[in-house]
Amino acid sequence: MKIIKKNKIYFTIIIFFFICNFFVKNAYATVLENGDTLSFDNLEAFRLDISNEEKKPYGVTFNNDGTKMFMVGETSGNDGVADDVHEYVLSNPFDISTATFRVGFSTLSENKTLRQIQFNKDGSKMFVSARHTNQNPNMNFIYQYSLSTNFDLSTAAYSGNSFQANTANVGITKSLFGFAFNNDGTMMFLSDGSTDGTSTEKVYQLSLQTPFDLSGSITVIRSVDLEALEDDSEHQHNAAGETEPSGIAFNEDGTRMFLIGQKGNDVNQYTLSVGFNISTASYDGGLHLGNSNPAGIALSSSGLKMFITTDQGMGDKIREFHLPCPFNLFAGKCQSISKGDRIGIAEAQINIAKRTIEYSTDTALNRLQWIRRNKDLQDLSLQNIKLNFSNEMLASLSEAIQISTKPKKRDNDKVKDVFHWSEGSLAYGKIRKTDTSSKKKIYTNGITIGADKFTDNQGIKGLAFRFSENYIKVGNVGSQLDTNTYNLNYYSTTPVKDNSRFLDTVLGVGFLQSKILNKTEGLRLTGNRNGRQIYGTIKLKEEIKKDNVTLIPAGQIDLGYTLLSSYSESGIAGGIKFDKQSFQSRNLKLSITGVEKINNKKYEMKKHGKLEYQTNLHSTSNVKYSYVSDSSNKFETKLNSEALHGINGEIGVDFIYDENFSLFFIFEHDRSFGSKRRRGYTNKIHLAIGYLPQKNTNLTYKIEGGDILRSKYIYTKNINGLDVEFYLLNDDIIKPKAFNEMVLNLKKVF
Repeated sequence: MKIIKKNKIYFTIIIFFFICNFFVKNAYATVLENGDTLSFDNLEAFRLDISNEEKKPYGVTFNNDGTKMFMVGETSGNDGVADDVHEYVLSNPFDISTATFRVGFSTLSENKTLRQIQFNKDGSKMFVSARHTNQNPNMNFIYQYSLSTNFDLSTAAYSGNSFQANTANVGITKSLFGFAFNNDGTMMFLSDGSTDGTSTEKVYQLSLQTPFDLSGSITVIRSVDLEALEDDSEHQHNAAGETEPSGIAFNEDGTRMFLIGQKGNDVNQYTLSVGFNISTASYDGGLHLGNSNPAGIALSSSGLKMFITTDQGMGDKIREFHLPCPFNLFAGKCQSISKGDRIGIAEAQINIAKRTIEYSTDTALNRLQWIRRNKDLQDLSLQNIKLNFSNEMLASLSEAIQISTKPKKRDNDKVKDVFHWSEGSLAYGKIRKTDTSSKKKIYTNGITIGADKFTDNQGIKGLAFRFSENYIKVGNVGSQLDTNTYNLNYYSTTPVKDNSRFLDTVLGVGFLQSKILNKTEGLRLTGNRNGRQIYGTIKLKEEIKKDNVTLIPAGQIDLGYTLLSSYSESGIAGGIKFDKQSFQSRNLKLSITGVEKINNKKYEMKKHGKLEYQTNLHSTSNVKYSYVSDSSNKFETKLNSEALHGINGEIGVDFIYDENFSLFFIFEHDRSFGSKRRRGYTNKIHLAIGYLPQKNTNLTYKIEGGDILRSKYIYTKNINGLDVEFYLLNDDIIKPKAFNEMVLNLKKVF
């Protein structure tokens, strides 16, 4: 019995350690080291069979947005076009599982053993490299084609321009295996390979006189025999590097390079200290690709996907891999994010936080401005609600309570009412694309409710709560930021000189809840983030009146502090973990406002407009982060989220009807300027409804009866001579919520 029990314990411990080892192994499955093998167990996601179109695929590339893929090879398939370039359409960008063959283009008139394919930036030019099967260097050529419709093979035609990559022109002694351009087409990279180990095995860097044009002068700058990974000693020859260096690919700035080792069945990664200068390349490592005879390589624009062609062992396929971070295969080699939607999303979070402070403050200041414009119409009487009891005892008690609570009037003291108000606002804006960040479209809607009253010194104080929904669309592929904000503001205005100069103040706190979606090439990275805010505003203004027109010059200082929580992105690949982030808001504003009063018997209207200059005194913030799959490196990027200067213009109108109900409408247009890279605009609409209490309202509560008491709630109001009476009758006061009768009476005397 004891032996069985002991065996159970041992078995449980073994299972426990097995499970722990399984999770640890899979948790770090995407962190690879030099010499590891790429497979479905780590980074590989899909294999596309292209044997129907090509029996020996070599080169692969994409259009700019990943909705088209192009492939070349050395033989023909069953698509009816001999020795052709193949075009595929992808329903999801850079997702080869959604690829559909569209059309082929024959190059048989120029060459039939195609190796690699490249395009210029806009897809109006196509370049195809080719070699001879007997490794004759004089048969190595690059051909240039023109496309009347960008990235459309059905409109391609040979331009007549070509470049002979032989021993005399370049130094290549055998076969042209690899071919690529730098980002602007001023440099070209070629590789010399052979099946017998007799080539130079070098990568050559050439300069083009005219970008993406083979008709001009082309000069060799340098050549390098790059270190590479070999499967075994069988593949080691005279040179130190790969015997058959093939496909070449770079990141956008040329600081990261990839090279396919066709003989060694591997992919090699390099870091360049000087962009696109292969003499500065240092070897990061290589990964085995299995028995596949790889030849071509391409990376998505974000660097989170890698594509490699194969033609042996695994069959004629294109393999798709999801990388742990942009343009990187190895732990500790991730690079910082420097542009695109990732930067756009990071900036958008700062934009929302700062705009939340601005919009919440503006709402409170709008309220104070409205009260100052319409202060003469307000009835400040507190005694606008009365309690009447028909029962004599209760009536006497009620009268005693009202007398005891009635404030003592002084000559210089008015009894004050509390004013209730609400405001809705809509905002739409756009921030242009910059050198580092994607464009942004901003949508905001908010609702504010508040209450305020006059103070003893003719000032005003109040509280307001604002809720808003904010949506920012970043880039063109679906990245977005959804944020709900909650703000509580205390606001006040105090006269400082002759009832014509005032000091407005706003103090507030806020809370933000954000849902973040970073969508890149079909990959979804999601996260949730919260934030807290504290802020304040001081505004000094003066009213200059002349007839029915009032001019109000003003100066304003805004200060704010926001703290965003840490969060991690969740997704298939490329997730980032962001640290806590704090930043300040510091703005200086100068404005001039004009108000014109228009009188009418039934209503009063006031037109107003404002012109305001704003300077942003603190427009930068640092974001710190690491990659979820590789936390060994910490990065810090400085963000410039706001323009330094801005102009705000607004027009609006107030309606006061019957000295009771009020409505105001404001349209604002904000435009930022000063830095061309961060220009943008925002349109805002404010709509507010207010209510001013009057003495023509009476609330009566009656209690009648003897043994059984009945109660009656009576509400009466006079609206322009129309008497409105509404009451609820309760037959048993013990059951106050049970109403037996409900009556509405309308009466007008003509």
